[in-house]
Amino acid sequence: MTASIPAPMTRDRVATAVRGAGLIPFLGDSDQVAAIVPRHVVRIVVPEGRPPQGVAEWPRSLAIRHAPAIAEVVRQFNATTYLPKMTTTVTDRGQIRVLLQHTFNWGGGATDAQASAEVRQFILASLAAFNTLDAKFPDPWAKEDSDG
Repeated sequence: MTASIPAPMTRDRVATAVRGAGLIPFLGDSDQVAAIVPRHVVRIVVPEGRPPQGVAEWPRSLAIRHAPAIAEVVRQFNATTYLPKMTTTVTDRGQIRVLLQHTFNWGGGATDAQASAEVRQFILASLAAFNTLDAKFPDPWAKEDSDG
């Protein structure tokens, strides 16, 4: 049995994996791939000489009074989800922002199947995180569809 050496991960290979997940990849600069998912954007950055990073940001900000509740959501999500990891930051205006991050384990390259599986997991888990946040912290300005 011969062992094959996985190919290095490139922006184009990440784009192929994103396309395989059923999304349209948008290529940015020489090292970024983005995809629009319902109401959100996920990005994978493939910097030369550094590990690829998946990044997704929840588009809303929360008032600081929600800090205990968001901290509990972050703890539960990170304890039950392998990737990505959820973090929060407080902006200069005192608002809480939520960020999802994942460092892909492709230092030695990856097979197409490995890349596809990890990109798909990042995208699906990011959507699950956004859905959890949307349910826990409903947007007070969102209008319900009255045509239903």
